[in-house]
Amino acid sequence: MEESEGDEYCPRPRGVNVMHFVKERVRQIAELIQAVDNRVLISGEVTKGPRTAVQRLPRHMRRRAMSYNIKRFPRMQRRFAISSIAASKHRQKPPSRFWRRRPRNLLLNYTRRQRKHVWLETHIWHAKRFRMIQKWGYNLPFCSYQRAFRPSHRDAMRHCVIRDVSFLRCFQIIGSSQVTIIELLRNICAPEVGPTFAFKTALDGRFEMPVMLYEPGKYPRGFIGPARFLWSKHRTDQKYTLAVWTHPSSSKNILSKFIDLLKLKKQDQEVDLIGTDKVPRNIDEWRLRNLQMKTDVYENSEDLKLLDLSDQMVRLRLYGPKSFEILREVLAVVEENEIMDSGMKEFVSNNQCWRNECSKLSPGEFPDGTVFSLLVEDPRLSRPLKKVKLAETNRRCSRKSLNVADLPLPLDDFWNFEIRRKALEKKLIETDLQKKRSMQLQPVKVSEAKIPILLIVRNTGTGTTNPFIGLDLITPSGFGLEFWLALQYGTARSIGLKDQKFLELESSHFNFPADVPDCDAGLNEFKEEYINLQEKYIRRPHNRRVKYWSSLSIKYPFTFQFSELSHDWFENSGFEGTSYVIRNRRTLLAIEKWLIGRGPIPKESIMNSAALVPVSLVSITVGRPQRFALICAPIDEDFTTIAKLSKGENAMQIVEQSRTNTLESAFNNQKNEENQENEIGLEDFISLDVTANEKHIPLNSLFPDKEMLWKRKLKKKKKKKREKAKTAKRLKRNVESNPQTSISEELTNGREELEEKAVELIKYNSSCSRPIIGRIVRGDYSFVHGKGFALGYCCLPALKQLYHGVVLFRNVTSRYYHPARITLLKNQLDL
Repeated sequence: MEESEGDEYCPRPRGVNVMHFVKERVRQIAELIQAVDNRVLISGEVTKGPRTAVQRLPRHMRRRAMSYNIKRFPRMQRRFAISSIAASKHRQKPPSRFWRRRPRNLLLNYTRRQRKHVWLETHIWHAKRFRMIQKWGYNLPFCSYQRAFRPSHRDAMRHCVIRDVSFLRCFQIIGSSQVTIIELLRNICAPEVGPTFAFKTALDGRFEMPVMLYEPGKYPRGFIGPARFLWSKHRTDQKYTLAVWTHPSSSKNILSKFIDLLKLKKQDQEVDLIGTDKVPRNIDEWRLRNLQMKTDVYENSEDLKLLDLSDQMVRLRLYGPKSFEILREVLAVVEENEIMDSGMKEFVSNNQCWRNECSKLSPGEFPDGTVFSLLVEDPRLSRPLKKVKLAETNRRCSRKSLNVADLPLPLDDFWNFEIRRKALEKKLIETDLQKKRSMQLQPVKVSEAKIPILLIVRNTGTGTTNPFIGLDLITPSGFGLEFWLALQYGTARSIGLKDQKFLELESSHFNFPADVPDCDAGLNEFKEEYINLQEKYIRRPHNRRVKYWSSLSIKYPFTFQFSELSHDWFENSGFEGTSYVIRNRRTLLAIEKWLIGRGPIPKESIMNSAALVPVSLVSITVGRPQRFALICAPIDEDFTTIAKLSKGENAMQIVEQSRTNTLESAFNNQKNEENQENEIGLEDFISLDVTANEKHIPLNSLFPDKEMLWKRKLKKKKKKKREKAKTAKRLKRNVESNPQTSISEELTNGREELEEKAVELIKYNSSCSRPIIGRIVRGDYSFVHGKGFALGYCCLPALKQLYHGVVLFRNVTSRYYHPARITLLKNQLDL
């Protein structure tokens, strides 16, 4: 084949230079051996070239998941490995169905577990730290597992304690005329007891006032319960709003009275189906859905509307002199340049007044019920990373008195449903907030959610160091846990229902409804408490039960029975009315003057009307009064014993003697007489019969069958257990059907059933050696008084038995009487 002239011709070599070829191959083999034998490389590596992050690790530390999971690397290598993993193109493994459905299942479980008893927004926080109880349809924190009452009282006096009272229910009445609403609700109020809905200083919305509600036309009887009300005026449509806060134990009764007085009818709800059809993905969306679906609306033909806002508000109650200081550190009020909505511009003056003047004062310097309306940022943005104590400031009370009229008027935006709904819609979820923080070097201080809140001063005590002073923080639903955690980081101490009752005792206030005997809510509370105590008493063995009647002469150890006690003190025995508590301050002042000998005796209509007088007792010597203790009038011998007490002596011996059973003594006397007659007839006779004193012993007792004895013993044990179960069941059924019976009426022994008849014949007021004039509803050792202190009620006619204001009290489990000073209480009942 011929080649073209332009092609380069390279002939095939005829031979190979062996020396040259071997020399080149030797050089390559030497380089390979040098690479293999390099001791600098990691064990198992054969090259020094560029390696990945995984290849830099020893073989025993390598994992297959390192190529896509940075957490599989050692901590020291993660920074270098991030870039290589980010550049890898591995497909992200989708989460399993369990993790995809987990948020939905958690939300369903959260809603399912509060169908019977509603959870507060702070429930999960409390459930980890407090003992929870079910009361009034809610799961409420009762007491902390970590501490007693002493640190709570110390903080209430010097610092700040906080409690979640969001279980209080709110009713919003909307109408075009304020006078019309007042006239329609006039009959449910009692002007003699306290403020009414027509209270002059509360009409412009500057104050939230307490009010006592009674059955229409039944005053002084027919008490329903206390409430708090707040007026507000709409800025646009010139309508008035009356917000009434009630206790859940009396809310149904109050709502029915509002419906009857205002002639309202329940309306069908017009719900936005587009917004409620989709399944909520988180708790905030679930709360938004509830805001639209669970608001009951009542209307009438006169343009009056009532909205049931239960569980749509969060109310946090702070006690202590530093409540304002903690709120000043926790609340971040919205600056003027951050308010984008033109309708919110009026909050500027309120925020400035709070920041510059009010937050620097103590709640004891404001009148009770003073209202502040503020617009604040999300409390998560201003929450510190850890608890920081407040700086010690030598703050002094302002010399000039504070004029509440100069403060800005509270705004009604808080009661606007659309504003509350938009604030909850714009709330950042925790994931978005953390992502926003990670993308910014500076802390996040502003968000789209602007929250309207209300601050209400509580100053019902006397002086600025009373543990009952403080304020209430009211926020829209959905922000309760955020404000609660912020206040916890602000060093406010959390308390429960038990601590609340102790604080009310220290400030000489009755607890509603546990200490109120003349309303349905209080009677239901007494009934529930009686059933619990009775069941606990029955569970104890017979030889470990306290013998209240035979040993201690206590006729009603687990109930008060004020109606029966007041009827026993009647001069007119034909009167059959129910007992009631005197709450008229003028009447109480007249009774107090009569007791100390500076005034005439009260009217006969009051003295013979089953009236109960609220009193407080301070122990003179040792003794700590407890609930259900007896208040007795001393006799002449007791005054002599008290007079003999020296200054350094703190104890005295006034003992209740054990009650002798007359039926048993008569039975024993009759038996002894028969024995004596037989002995008299045989006094001079000596028997010589040896068999007369012999006793026949059966062979079965001498040689018992063990199996037969075991069967008899087992049968006897089963029979005893069966009878015990029947007795407990019968007692429980009798208690539930008639909870007003005494403990002695439920005894099953034949001899004790005979004793029951004797108990019924004895009057309540004379059932022990000292005349009973009242009972104690709340008592314990008081840190304020440094001795035993108690609150209770006394029958008004029985106060004639007193001399120099000295009484005796005796606990239901004790035989000893203790002297105490008695004074009348004129404090108003409050929520």
